[in-house]
Parts: sequence; C-alpha cells; structure tokens
Amino acid sequence: MDYARKGYFVTGTDTGVGKTVVTAGLAGVFRHQGIDAVALKPVQTGAAVRNGELVPEDALFYRLAAGLPQPLDQLNLYRFAPALSPHLAAKLCGEKVEPQKIIDFCRRALLRHQLTLIEGAGGLCVPLSGPDFTVAHLARELSLPLIVVARIGLGTINHTVLTVAYAQSLGLEVAGIVFNGLKQQELGPAERDNPEIIAQMTGVPVLGILPHLTGISVEGGVAEGLLEAVEESVSWRQLIPWLKP
Repeated sequence: MDYARKGYFVTGTDTGVGKTVVTAGLAGVFRHQGIDAVALKPVQTGAAVRNGELVPEDALFYRLAAGLPQPLDQLNLYRFAPALSPHLAAKLCGEKVEPQKIIDFCRRALLRHQLTLIEGAGGLCVPLSGPDFTVAHLARELSLPLIVVARIGLGTINHTVLTVAYAQSLGLEVAGIVFNGLKQQELGPAERDNPEIIAQMTGVPVLGILPHLTGISVEGGVAEGLLEAVEESVSWRQLIPWLKP
C-alpha cells in the first residue's frame, strides 16, 4: 500500500449533517496516533467575512480541532460568502470554479501527506462548477473511498440509502457510515433501529454513532470534547488498518 496516496472523501446525506465535525475529529485522532493526517475543504461556501477578508471557517475548525499547522490556503482553495451551492455562489461572486484546479489541489495533498481527508460541499449531487462536475465527480477523479456522514433520526433511512446507492452506481467505494448528533433524550425506536437497517440495506458498515456535543461550534471555533468523542464512538481503526494496535 502506498500510504502517501491514502485518503478518504467525506460526504454527507445533506448539508448541515456534521461533515466538518466528523472530518476534523478523525483528522485529530489520526494525528494523535502519530499519522501525518490533514483535512481539506476544497470549496467553502458561506465563508465568514473577518477584517474585510473571507475566512473558510471549516478549514479554520480543522486547524483548531486537529492541531493542523498548515496555512489556510493549503487547506482550502475556493471560498465564497453566499451560503449556496458552489456553482451558484461562484456565479453570484463573478467567479468560476475550475475543476482541474480542485483536482490538482487535492492530489498535491494526497502526495504530501500520509493520510488526507477531503470534505465535500453538501451531498454528492451538489454541483461544484455545474452539472458536469459535482462533488461525486471530484471523489471519482481522486479515486477515494467515501465516508458518509448522516443524521440518525427519522428520514435518514431514505437519505442514507439513496446516497450510498448513487455513490455505488458511479463506481465509488463507500468505506463506512458515521451517524452524527445523537441526543440521548431523543433516543427512540427510530434512532435505535436506523443504523442496523441501513447497514443491512446498503451492505456498508456503520463506523459509529457520534453523540450531540454541546461544546462544539464550527462557526464559534469551539471543539471541546470532540477528539475524545470520536475516539470513543467511531471505529476509526477500521480506516487505518496498517496501524498496529
């Protein structure tokens, strides 16, 4: 195995499911194991304006939570203020997302680091530059297996099964599913059953169920308890089988 090219593409069943939290947490856990891991957000929409400059908050959160030393420009390529699909956000800003630039940006990181996590924007069908270059197209160009982040409550069966089926129809490997944001007080029949039935319907392993963490805020730059929760709740060792116990 060529570890220098090893990586995963983190996608979600929808926007706001916690891809950034899971990506940052995994990167931090891997780094604590002595792995040269990095997390990328090639395209950030809804970027914050601070001191007159656009700031990619997801990449900033990676640095905070995982202790990444890289400058933001090595973690994020495109950033746009409108909280919209990248193709539309770029258009409204008078810019254009160039597919080859994104692909090259990601490949450089894959060559530079032992393990690279690349987070998409929204779900697999989200257009990055248009209908001919979506998040799924990027994952396929990079030949990376997927980690799918999903909600655990009502409605997630349909969203998650469709996401996995679409990925597999494009020839993408799905390494596993992480359910995010479980609130113990809302743990009911659906939350108890959904992971098992989704695993049965997709044939994809459930890597873990991450609890809702009140001390986490991507926008606020707070990552309290994240790495501990990921280490305890997610089967992260399955993603790095070469690491000795």
